[in-house]
This record gives sequence, C-alpha cells and structure tokens, in this order.
Amino acid sequence: MGDKAITTIEGLSEKGDHPVQHAWIEHDVAQCGYCQAGQIMSAASLLNEKPNPTDMEIDTAMNGNICRCGTYIRIKKAIKTAATASS
Repeated sequence: MGDKAITTIEGLSEKGDHPVQHAWIEHDVAQCGYCQAGQIMSAASLLNEKPNPTDMEIDTAMNGNICRCGTYIRIKKAIKTAATASS
C-alpha cells in the first residue's frame, strides 16, 4: 500500500542494545510495562530526528504516551542519557 518503513519494538535492536533500551534499564523506568513499547519507540524516534532534544522537545514528543505508573521524570532522564550515549 505505502512505501514507508515501520519499525516495531522488536525491530529496534536485535540484541536489545539500543541506547534508549540501555537508558531505560539504567534509570529503572519500567514498572508495570503497560506503556513501555510505545514510550521507547517514541523516544527512539525523537532521538533519530533530534539527537540532543531540549526539555520542551522531549515533552512535546512524549505527550501522547500515558504512563499509568507515573515514571515521567525517569523517562525524561533516560531520554537525556540515551541522547548522550548516541552522540
């Protein structure tokens, strides 16, 4: 139908070693796991477009993802860590 590539959480990294995945573990982001695939993929997409995002850019990019456990502060820290690791 279309010619756009789609990457799923399974395709982000074959070995689970993407900088966002490492940062998620480092900052102990995941609790219940309900939102993790969406959060990680949104963060990876953001860093792909903006390798060093500002707080406002992170907030805007992650705005559509709801975390039932409220780990938003850890999510932001993890994104900043992944940005540092990616550069």
